[in-house]
Amino acid sequence: MAPLKVGLCPALTVEVLNSLLNAGVRTVSEFVCMDLELMMTKCGCVSYKDLVAIRKVLLVQYSAFPVGGSSWYEEILSTTAILSTGNSRLDDMLDGGIFTGALTELIGAPGSGKTQICMSLAVHAASRLEQNVLYVDTTGDCSGQRLQDILYYSTGDRESSTLSRIGFRRIFDPWQLLDLLQKTKAAISKQSDLFYSQLKLLIVDSVAAVISPTLGGQQTEGHAILLNISRQLKVLSSEHAIAVLMTNNVVQGELSEPWPGLGRSWQHIPDTRLLVQGTDSPEPQDRHISVMKSPRLPRGLSTTLRLSAAGILDLHTHTSHETQGQAGQSTWKT
Repeated sequence: MAPLKVGLCPALTVEVLNSLLNAGVRTVSEFVCMDLELMMTKCGCVSYKDLVAIRKVLLVQYSAFPVGGSSWYEEILSTTAILSTGNSRLDDMLDGGIFTGALTELIGAPGSGKTQICMSLAVHAASRLEQNVLYVDTTGDCSGQRLQDILYYSTGDRESSTLSRIGFRRIFDPWQLLDLLQKTKAAISKQSDLFYSQLKLLIVDSVAAVISPTLGGQQTEGHAILLNISRQLKVLSSEHAIAVLMTNNVVQGELSEPWPGLGRSWQHIPDTRLLVQGTDSPEPQDRHISVMKSPRLPRGLSTTLRLSAAGILDLHTHTSHETQGQAGQSTWKT
């Protein structure tokens, strides 16, 4: 809670503040919670009338005000958007797509297709939805050529104007990532840069690659870095109505179940967590997507999609452009 200081209200003068500090009352919370008669006895020279006046002002300044359910609902409707993934099955499972104001996490083993899904969503958001995307690559797996190929094989378009809606940053250091998130927040607030003023999707692929090296052993800063990065991501999504999509590794949890990397401190950070796995299908590019965590979707809800030259398309749905690109799909790993 905020500390008491001169200027919070007219009655809180230097003399009154010193008396309160000597009495052990140092914060707004301590002042509001303490019995006023007991406080007057401890302070001595401060009148009961002044204490009541100070308390009223502090309650007005620091108390939360109740909001009606209808007003809160209208605010959510006005600030929340749903970004389609470009795959009807995945959209149906996610209740429409990726939600702004929330953190969505893809977890899976190396080679499960997380990066391919991220690149597909970036291209779809930029081309079909005409929204700006900031893609943060922390592994070096994202390819500008692959983004261009997905655009071509899904739309037949190679226009650079579409890809110009995708801002690309390659970062391998957690402090650089934190700095980028803070600068992104500042740029959105200033509204001086057209790209950031229209930013709707932030992709971090992957959070584990930059945070994991700082955790464990004798390193003491890793946990603080993790919490700081997660806080910045939460602020960007909630305060600026941005959809945040992240990827993470998968580890073996209790009862040999797949579990997200980065430890227990990270488990509660994402709002929605999706597990990406291979299938028993004879088609090696098929992927099983299931819900591990969500505030609105039942756990275990799942669907199947196929990685192709055109990104993530519905099963049994092919375009002529995709058919031309089938020869290259065996090289996709992430």
